[in-house]
Amino acid sequence: MLVAGQAQANPKYAAFVMHEGTGDVLFSRYADSRRYPASLTKMMTLYVLFEDIEAGRIKLDDKIKISSYAARQPASKLGLRTGSKLKVETAIEALVIKSANDAASAVAEHVSGSEVAFARRMTRTARDLGMRSTTFRNASGLPNRRQVTTARDMAKLAQRLRQDFPQYQHYFQKKSFAWNGRTYRSHNKVSLYYSGATGLKTGYTRASGYNLATTAERNGHPLVGVVLGGRSGTTRDRHMRDILDRGFAAIKSRPSRIKVAYRRPPTPNMKPGSAPIALAAADMDPALVTADDLNFQMLAQAVAAIEFDTPVMEGDTEVTDPRDWTVQVGAYRQQKLAMARLEEMVSEVSGVAPTAERLILPNTSRGRTLYRARFAEVTAAEAEEVCTRLKAKRQDCLALPPGR
Repeated sequence: MLVAGQAQANPKYAAFVMHEGTGDVLFSRYADSRRYPASLTKMMTLYVLFEDIEAGRIKLDDKIKISSYAARQPASKLGLRTGSKLKVETAIEALVIKSANDAASAVAEHVSGSEVAFARRMTRTARDLGMRSTTFRNASGLPNRRQVTTARDMAKLAQRLRQDFPQYQHYFQKKSFAWNGRTYRSHNKVSLYYSGATGLKTGYTRASGYNLATTAERNGHPLVGVVLGGRSGTTRDRHMRDILDRGFAAIKSRPSRIKVAYRRPPTPNMKPGSAPIALAAADMDPALVTADDLNFQMLAQAVAAIEFDTPVMEGDTEVTDPRDWTVQVGAYRQQKLAMARLEEMVSEVSGVAPTAERLILPNTSRGRTLYRARFAEVTAAEAEEVCTRLKAKRQDCLALPPGR
């Protein structure tokens, strides 16, 4: 039995899930309490940049000149040099995937002349979008005690990013980008592996904890989820998957909760067959989860789920989780064959990697879909050991690094 002290142990925690199309709230915990946004700030940086691109003031192939101010921003960063130039489109990729602070400051100066002026515009834009509890002081999300937001406000921003700029949503689905001879890969595992995920953004500072905004769609219903204040990337991601699962289950079990008939807005063309299928979906709790009917014990469990030791890292940096490898044990033309292969291999894999999660990843090319049978949430060493054992038995196995 959890006690009140445990539920209150993490003052950074907040979470929120809503239906993107109707605004119906499906999960809400401390959604209007002030928190630090960390790199979720970059969603507004991108929103303002997209405004200027659509207005014709900036083009994707424009070059941003890097100032000494932008170049000296702390990590996470690209390592831009004073006087060098960065293409606007590359800056977008760097903000989404690398969460580069130097690129964020460079964008701010390119758009508004200074980061201070840009932050003022960010705050004005927030008010225009109905984000009444958010104030921005910089474009990156680096620590500033006056830069605050709420889970509800971040969900509104994610909603408007998708609705107002569908033509740029493919950037939030990219797994990697190349710049200056290097390839930078996404470590947003919810976007990479959650069934129906369509993007968005991670963030971390010591003050904020581990933050995440996620958009996902199933059966024509798009949801927006926000988790703030996680104390580990792994538990933050697990909590996000849980509250999104509960949101989708709520819609499925009681569709009348969605207050108006939802007509899906136009979206850009996406690569078909790219969303992974999470096998845990069949185990979802079908109970409706709303702010009104969750009792205290469930609230305490939700908060306790992200209670772990506070990391000691400084700055807004994307931290690589060691369990970001996957093991592929086959690829099949039929989903049921991929599922059968995973069931067959569970005992073999769990003996080496007890935390491994089953995953089916569809891939469509030239009109043909293959269902790749994988185990996720494993370390590099576990992946290599599993494949060593399977290959010794003359069975197919691939140990895959992050982003593959």
